[in-house]
Amino acid sequence: MRGRGRGLMEMEEERLRRALREASSALIRSIEELSFVRLVGDALAGEIESAAVARALVGLLRDELGLEFAALWTVDEVAGGLRAAAYARAGDAAPAGPLPDAPLVPFSSGSVGAAVSGTPVRLLETTGEPALPPEAAGVGSLLCFPVVARGRTVAVIGIGAGRPDGVDAEHERLVALVAPTVALALESAGLVQRLASENRALRAELSERCAAGGMVGTSPACRQLLATVARLAEVDVTVLVLGASGTGKEMVARALHHGGRRRDAPFVAVNCAALPETLLESELFGIERGVATGVERRAGVIERASGGTLLLDEIGDMSPVVQAKLLRVLQEREVTRVGGARPIPVDVRVVAATHRDLERAVRDGGFREDLYFRLKVATVRVPTLAERREDVPLLAHHFLARAAARHGRAGLRLSPEAVAALVARAWPGNVRELENVIEQAAVMAEGPVIGPADVGDTPTARTEHELDYRGVVGAAVDHTERALIARALAAAGQNRTRAARLLGIGRRTLLYKLKRHGLVEP
Repeated sequence: MRGRGRGLMEMEEERLRRALREASSALIRSIEELSFVRLVGDALAGEIESAAVARALVGLLRDELGLEFAALWTVDEVAGGLRAAAYARAGDAAPAGPLPDAPLVPFSSGSVGAAVSGTPVRLLETTGEPALPPEAAGVGSLLCFPVVARGRTVAVIGIGAGRPDGVDAEHERLVALVAPTVALALESAGLVQRLASENRALRAELSERCAAGGMVGTSPACRQLLATVARLAEVDVTVLVLGASGTGKEMVARALHHGGRRRDAPFVAVNCAALPETLLESELFGIERGVATGVERRAGVIERASGGTLLLDEIGDMSPVVQAKLLRVLQEREVTRVGGARPIPVDVRVVAATHRDLERAVRDGGFREDLYFRLKVATVRVPTLAERREDVPLLAHHFLARAAARHGRAGLRLSPEAVAALVARAWPGNVRELENVIEQAAVMAEGPVIGPADVGDTPTARTEHELDYRGVVGAAVDHTERALIARALAAAGQNRTRAARLLGIGRRTLLYKLKRHGLVEP
């Protein structure tokens, strides 16, 4: 009995030892798999170009799996095939790009093309493979594994051994583990590349729009302005832009920025008349934490614009206290936050703009003389629309094209009589008033042609010198808002909730505006 009991115990111990070995082996295997996946993920994580992802991947697969060949073919749906993004052979110091004369691998060609269907293809012997890509020449066995992202194959991973049967199921299992990581890396790199391309295109478009050549006009006054802006854009000096309200002073500032060496850095604009003194001071110079209850540390616009251009609009309305601090920034090229003691170096080009007579403000004591001379290193005077009346037709057509596109009214045009009426007006509100009038006409005109009545030229209209600019702008805004609300209601089948959603406002706001514009019965 004892001998039999001892035998059973030994058998049980052996069974437990075997189970422990198997569990330990499985655990070690899992750890090795996780380490391999992490190694691939770490290698691909920092790459933002598809080619760099491919090179990092194939080099790692070749070395870590101990094989003679690794490659990545990416799908080119337009061409209808795959292209070798990178490949690595045994003995190569570094992965290589595709062969210059390597042909496109069609989707219907061989094991690489077949893997695009989403099923791995493993060739134990490549001797009889008729469509082996040139970069895989000389490989004895080959595995082609699809890389799938969002339900479609975006690439094929290839690994190969120099001898037949050198690639087995274990290799396939390891590649299957890292394929999702490769898919994510390729998608991320593609997204970064698309965003970079769009960013370059948008920057080019913005530069074209904002550069001096993008300002509309051919009159002598406009040509002189363009020439001045072009000269000053090339030199990194402080510029004072003078002009009446609505003439386009901010556009001049943007043209100076986008035409100069700082075009790729930030352009930051702040309206000095829109904020009270205390808020303007912290907005410009920043503020440190704890200056007041609940206040957190925040950089000012001068810091945020460092490297680029800062527009100080309506600088004539700046208080003497803020003027003194701004003067120090211009002199020392450093800023100290409100409540702070440490100066922070800044590199910023300052463009100041105002409709006020700063020379008179200096004489009257309302503006610092030293700051004035610091700002007017170069001066640009923006002409009024009355001084460039020849540009009214060009500007009107330019604004109409933008408004028609914005409101979905393709084919809308100005009649010759409407253009003549626009040219004859005095335009006390300058270019901004003209843009508002065209915007209103684009919304309110009933037909495809805008006539004189649509631009406010009626027998009962007040004479131009009696026009109140604020009243004109306010009326234009009201008419435009009323027309947009009416159109939204029509599009929504008079459903107010849907109309509010189309307009991007709350339902209660819409109800208030309906009553204000008389669009509901009392």
